[in-house]
Amino acid sequence: MNALLFFTLTFSLFVHLNVGKLITPSEMMKSADQSPSASVSAAKDGKTSDELGILPPLYYKDVAPVRDNQPVTVFVSVIILNLKLSSSAAQTLDVDIFFHNYWEDHRLLRPKNADALSHRLNLSDGSGTAQYKLDHSWANRIWTPDTYFRNADAGHISAVLTPTYYFTVVNQTTVFMAVRLSLRLFCRMNFAKFPFDVQRCFLNITSTSDEASILRLQWDEFRIGSHVDTAEFSIVSTDQSNNCTKQYDFGDFSCLYGQIVFRRNIGNYMAKKFIPSFIIVVMTFLGFWVPTSVSPARISLSVTALLALITQQIQSDLSVSYVYSLQVWNIVCIIFVFANLCEFALALFVMHMKQKRKAKLFRRMHSNQSNGASCPAVSIAVPNSKLVADSHNMTDERKRTFSSSQARYWQRVRTKIAKHFRSTSRHSWVDYVARYVFPLAFFLFVASFAAHSLDNSTNAFFI
Repeated sequence: MNALLFFTLTFSLFVHLNVGKLITPSEMMKSADQSPSASVSAAKDGKTSDELGILPPLYYKDVAPVRDNQPVTVFVSVIILNLKLSSSAAQTLDVDIFFHNYWEDHRLLRPKNADALSHRLNLSDGSGTAQYKLDHSWANRIWTPDTYFRNADAGHISAVLTPTYYFTVVNQTTVFMAVRLSLRLFCRMNFAKFPFDVQRCFLNITSTSDEASILRLQWDEFRIGSHVDTAEFSIVSTDQSNNCTKQYDFGDFSCLYGQIVFRRNIGNYMAKKFIPSFIIVVMTFLGFWVPTSVSPARISLSVTALLALITQQIQSDLSVSYVYSLQVWNIVCIIFVFANLCEFALALFVMHMKQKRKAKLFRRMHSNQSNGASCPAVSIAVPNSKLVADSHNMTDERKRTFSSSQARYWQRVRTKIAKHFRSTSRHSWVDYVARYVFPLAFFLFVASFAAHSLDNSTNAFFI
């Protein structure tokens, strides 16, 4: 009973001494101004407080510093420090950039300890400009542009040693924001002219919530550092666009576009793809000077070249759903080698048919001789031997029956047969035609392919 009475008296005394602080709103606001957590709560409510005295009593960080009904102009500067263009499957561009914004906020006040915060910058005209820096925590205290990278797939603030995110206030009202960002940008690529392709990647900066009547973005600088280079691509140019406004059903928003143009370096592909395949095709043309009767040499030359080109086509390292320039080159080279093989088969067929017709003619000549026709007999020697007349015991009466015209006719027959069988290593007339048609057609293709591939007016191979 005594313990219960003591507890009741102690609790009553505690409530009597502290009830004012528990229920008085003014005391709560006072304590909130003196605590860091209260500053965060005030920032969430739209109001901020600072220890430097640069913010007025009624400063709302979510309200843009609009003046005279004119939108706030935010000047944007992007300096690319590093970049890497990904493979065809990902179609992304990884960049490290310095992202700078500066704008006018007329609501800011002169800091209380301006002499301690500010320093003088000697300008060329002899005047000075007062400025002081603020750390990244002030992003929750002052108004900042609500910009974002519309085509960014991922990104973060670079913090290798310390977060590279700070503010600089110049001449009391000009706010400069600097941050280093690592971004992965989506870049739509077209590989129809690979490896002679030219890729264009964009950097799209857009306002999130402030409409164009409140916030207007404008380029101050967009460039790539002089030391930036890529192994596979060469940077052709950069371009920027200020006249950009995104229109939606709920309002119009200001935006900026930055464009980077890349051209692929083709030296590696020339050494590994184009020159070897060109030599292979030209090598097969030498087969037209190999005698048609030498079948093993002609067939092995064409088949080996065909297998080499098919292997090169299969080992292509680019995986897309459409045909690109390198595939067109490989396919045409394969067609030329396959046509070379077909030409050899045609040459063999033509040569065989010609020999068959002449052999039939020769048999008919012997048949006429056996039936009593006046025909001088001939004999076929082994290769590289001459066709000589066979001496027959003919009577003087039958020899005198030959007319001069018949003698000349059979002399021509003997000459043609002897010319035909004089050598087994002769060429078909198909080879003579192919010696000129195939190289001419291939070099015309090479010229047209080079002209079309190096033409940057279109990014597609088939028009």
